[in-house]
Amino acid sequence: MTADADRLDQADARDESRLVEPTVLRPHTFAYDSAARARRLDDPVQPDATPILERLQRMAIVARRVTDELSIPGEVLIDVDTDIWRSATAPGYLRLFIADHGNEGTIAIVLTRFVIDHGVAVPDLIDHAFVEARSLPDWQEAEATRAQPGFRTEGSSMQTGTYVGDDQTWYCAIRYAAYRRGNVAYLLHATGTAPAREGAAFRRSIAAAVSSVRFDD
Repeated sequence: MTADADRLDQADARDESRLVEPTVLRPHTFAYDSAARARRLDDPVQPDATPILERLQRMAIVARRVTDELSIPGEVLIDVDTDIWRSATAPGYLRLFIADHGNEGTIAIVLTRFVIDHGVAVPDLIDHAFVEARSLPDWQEAEATRAQPGFRTEGSSMQTGTYVGDDQTWYCAIRYAAYRRGNVAYLLHATGTAPAREGAAFRRSIAAAVSSVRFDD
């Protein structure tokens, strides 16, 4: 177990990004640091209201953000319309897409690899998939669905809704999927965000792209 943790630590030593990660990404701007927001809450966070990445940190022996796709045993796939979305980069993110051609929006993909004890129940992570978005200002949820563990995953979730920030309404689509290969696990997190004024058709295209994100090994 120690050797596995050491190898993971060494493989990702160059990645200095933290696990505390905003769920919601506004176009060109990273927003809503979950840990900082939790510190502003007047009431203590209840056990079932723990943000997913905080739960992951408690579960893992060691965890690191993956930013180099060559370091994983497979690839992360997403179905995006390249006529609408252009690829970009940002520290700590595996993949990032920004809308072009008159649309405004962002799709970001984050992958976290972590080592666990064999008795740890990785599907428990998905119990916390909806927590962070529901704490956003004026959150209005449109969808919150969860898929149980299957042949390829340890469970996944899909969530859509709107919230208010910077004096306007934002739409976001959020997907989490958990994977386990022995005592090494992965949490795949995709978020698509756009101003709500972008219209229903563009919002549906964001949700479709986010829901298509998967880890293929």
